[in-house]
Amino acid sequence: MSDLEGYREKKKRWQKFMYSYNAAMCFSAGPPMVLAPDFARKLLKWPHDDPVMMGIYGSIVTSVGVLSAAALRDESKYAEFLPVLLTQIMYKTATCLLIANRWRKKEASSWGMHFLFWFFVLYIVFLAQAIPWKAGTCCGEDDGCCRG
Repeated sequence: MSDLEGYREKKKRWQKFMYSYNAAMCFSAGPPMVLAPDFARKLLKWPHDDPVMMGIYGSIVTSVGVLSAAALRDESKYAEFLPVLLTQIMYKTATCLLIANRWRKKEASSWGMHFLFWFFVLYIVFLAQAIPWKAGTCCGEDDGCCRG
C-alpha cells in the first residue's frame, strides 16, 4: 500500500467516525432544541433567548445529523459530503471566537458556555483530522472529482 493509499484510508476512517459522531450528537441535541427549547436552555443554563432562534439552530443541527447519516449509507460518497464537515469547522471556529471575545471583555458566562467552547475546540480538531487536505486525495479511484 502506497503512502497516498494509506493516507486515503486513514481519512476514510476519520470521516466514518465523524459522520457517525455527527449523526449521534446532532440527533440527540437538535430535536430537543426544536421540540423543547425551554428544556434545552435550562439544561445548559443559557440565558433566555428567542425561542425562534433556538428552533432555527436546532433545525440546522438536526439537518447536519441527517446529512451525516446520509453520508454513512455509502462509503464511496464520503467526499461528496465533505462540505458538511467543512461548514462545521467554519461555524464552530466562529462560535469559539465569539465566546473567547465575551471572555476577553470579562462578560459573565455559564458553565454551559465553557463546556460548549472546549467541546467545539475538540470537535474542530477531530473534524480537521477527517478532511483530506492533500490535493488529489479526496476521491480515491475517481480523481476527476478532486479539485487539487
